[in-house]
This record gives sequence, C-alpha cells and structure tokens, in this order.
Amino acid sequence: MKTRLTYLAARAAALALALLPAAARACDQCMGGKDPNIRPAINGAIFFMLGLVAFMATGVGFFIRYLAKRAKTPLEPHIELVRMITTEGGGNV
Repeated sequence: MKTRLTYLAARAAALALALLPAAARACDQCMGGKDPNIRPAINGAIFFMLGLVAFMATGVGFFIRYLAKRAKTPLEPHIELVRMITTEGGGNV
C-alpha cells in the first residue's frame, strides 16, 4: 500500500511539472540574465568543468590501460633463483 501511494505521488508530481513548465524554469541569472557579460563567463565555467571531467576520465582510462598491459606481460625470472636451480646440487632449497 505504501509503495503504491509513493508511486501515485511521484506520478502526480511529474504530471504537475509537465503541465506547469514555467515552474521548472531556471532563474534569470542562470539563463543569462540582463547582463550580457555574464553569459560568456557562465559558458566558460561550464566548459572548464566539462574539460576537467574529461581530463579525469582520460587519466582513469590510461591507468586502466596501463594495468591491463602490465597484467599481460610475463614476469622476469629472478636471476639468482634460476642460477641456483640450474647449477649442480642447487635444487635443494
């Protein structure tokens, strides 16, 4: 019963916002406002934040690529251990 009531309330809220789009608009400052100088600053801030997200995602991608490449490379044998095993009588560790 409680989930049905929550479902109906969510649908009613979505319908109310669909019927009243003016209530869901952004403020004048976010839309550019009356000052024409603020719009380039807002656009610059948005593109800076998008660039920062892209930079971080690229870094994570390169790190994952590095880990995948490193996981595929075979390990180098330990030279001392190989010498000890291959010499006569060195097999007893």
